Amino acid sequence: MTEADAALAELEERVRSGDESVTAEDIEQARGFARFAVLRREAKERRAAEERERKQAAEREQAFTQARAFLAEHTDADVTAAEAAAGEALMRLREAVRARNEACAQALQVLQASPAVTAHNTTIGHVRGEPMPSYPQLGYGFVGHSGEPLLWVGGRGVPRLDENAVMDRARQYPAQVDNDRANAEREAATARGIERDTALYREDRAAFETLPATRRKPVFDALGLDWEQDVARREQALLRSPLGEG
Repeated sequence: MTEADAALAELEERVRSGDESVTAEDIEQARGFARFAVLRREAKERRAAEERERKQAAEREQAFTQARAFLAEHTDADVTAAEAAAGEALMRLREAVRARNEACAQALQVLQASPAVTAHNTTIGHVRGEPMPSYPQLGYGFVGHSGEPLLWVGGRGVPRLDENAVMDRARQYPAQVDNDRANAEREAATARGIERDTALYREDRAAFETLPATRRKPVFDALGLDWEQDVARREQALLRSPLGEG
């Protein structure tokens, strides 16, 4: 209740109590003051609401601007283009596999057709003590268990590439890269932890002794210390302690 409301209420109560000194003009004037106070309060509240709306509008526009900037940086069109490029790369990979297989097939055909080239078949099993079989740097032969023709290159058999397997490896490449990166980060974090614990071993042996075995053993391994001997030492110390005797 404002002062104007309180003044009006007081005058009205005086009239009810029989105070004839209060005139109608006094009541109307007090009511006008009270109404004016209400209008001023409403005006103040309206200005505060408008200010809040202006601030919210500015914050909204700032959020919209930042969101539009993020969306403009990487669009669906970028994904579509990258997808198309990846598809074309897979097509080139498929063509490379097919061309390689065709080249191997043609080379094998030429070698088989030449009477001057002797077949070198694969050896089934190996007798201990005998020298390992050797195969030509370039030639052909037949697989012992199936009789399938085989091309030799660099002393190794060159099988036909599985087109689907090669393309599957290519599709799994991003996940493999992510996995390798995560493993490298874990190994780096582990190495940093061992370095910290090694420093603690050198600087504060008592504090180091309170570490769990899973942290102490890597330090022993890194420093070339005898872990089993340390375990035995700790067990003996525990047996000698009052707790161990009890």
